[in-house]
Amino acid sequence: MKMRYLLMIPMLFCALFAGAQSNIARELEQDIPGQGRVIVNQPEKLSALMQSSNGKPARVEGYRVMVYSGNNSAQARDEANKMAKFMRENFPGAEVYVVFEPPVRSCLYGDYRTREEAEAVMYRLKGTKKFKEISVRKCVINLPY
Repeated sequence: MKMRYLLMIPMLFCALFAGAQSNIARELEQDIPGQGRVIVNQPEKLSALMQSSNGKPARVEGYRVMVYSGNNSAQARDEANKMAKFMRENFPGAEVYVVFEPPVRSCLYGDYRTREEAEAVMYRLKGTKKFKEISVRKCVINLPY
């Protein structure tokens, strides 16, 4: 049992770094006459991680820093867009998202895999004293290429 895992781990890392992220499972599962058949059982999260070569970032669960949150008004929309512009100008290096999930409009910053990464950024932003309210929010994030 342990030997199987020891063999699978290096294969996964090689596949990820060799540029064959989205095709490795399909290539292994191809039914080639005279060579047997391989069935790949993997979690959905791993499949999502490996599908980033189709031109779009892979989407997985992660965290973003919420730098603005308002209600369902036109004023909240304008303030969220102003905050997004402010974040892009003053804190480049991460994506900024203006999101409307009724009845809340919010401005989110960054794509972080762990809560600790997001909290480190949140505390750094909080130290600037330019934000009324700031928090970490669990979201579906876009993985970088």
